[in-house]
Amino acid sequence: MLRQSRLAVYTAVFAFIAALPLWGGEGALAQSGKAEKDIVVATVEGQTIYRTELLRAFQRLPDQVKQAGLETIYPRLVERLVQRRLLVIEGRAQKLAKDPAVIRRVKLLEDAVIGEVFLNRLIESKLSPALLKERYDAFVASNPPREEARARHVLLDKEVDATNLIAHLKGGMDFAEAAKKYSTGPSASKGGDLGYFGRTDMVKPFSDAAFSLKKGEFTQTPVKTKFGYHVIKLEDLRKVEAPSFEVLKPRLVQEAGQGLAAQAMAELVDKAKVERFAFDGSPMKAPPAR
Repeated sequence: MLRQSRLAVYTAVFAFIAALPLWGGEGALAQSGKAEKDIVVATVEGQTIYRTELLRAFQRLPDQVKQAGLETIYPRLVERLVQRRLLVIEGRAQKLAKDPAVIRRVKLLEDAVIGEVFLNRLIESKLSPALLKERYDAFVASNPPREEARARHVLLDKEVDATNLIAHLKGGMDFAEAAKKYSTGPSASKGGDLGYFGRTDMVKPFSDAAFSLKKGEFTQTPVKTKFGYHVIKLEDLRKVEAPSFEVLKPRLVQEAGQGLAAQAMAELVDKAKVERFAFDGSPMKAPPAR
């Protein structure tokens, strides 16, 4: 099975790298002045392939392939980049840079890059600190401090068993050991530890009982829910504040950028003269604004 799994990973690497465009985007970046101190992973006919290029190729692999880890697929990845570079070298030797098919595809790539750079610069010009602060304040307002409890519980099928357990706990029985021994819930192996949860994360009778306790206390009567009868012990209470601006900044930038991109595209379409046609060639109305 392990050999088959590795074979699947290698096959996916070959297929994905082979599908990547052979234009000099990554290679050109690797060959730039910024890459002079980069680590060399291969040389092909006097041309250098740097680690930067390999890492970028790795990041563009499907998630299921990346899960195997860079160390596992590194030799195959290097070999595939070598093969790609040889294809480019041989193609240039045959003067394919002037081939009409190449020129057409390069033009398409050029158009895509121009559009992407234009949009990115437009977003950057509007992505001000004030806008990010405004979005952060809105996030904090809609996410007030949240109280969380950390509790253990023992889940039992019968109320009488839960009542008897409470009596044993009052007599000094260790709660975590009792949960491991008697609980029918999935947290039994962890001593009944449920981790931290908010009031709405659990069914209401359970939450009400847990949040009514003081640290170290356990319920004096069984708590009935649709799952059975619980004996609950409160381990800790905490108040969770909203993340700081710096912690949340990457998310704010991404969300604000997406909003600005959508706004920019809508404005460009509104200003442009656009005619739309259906699949059969008949006139078609513009889709409704989102």
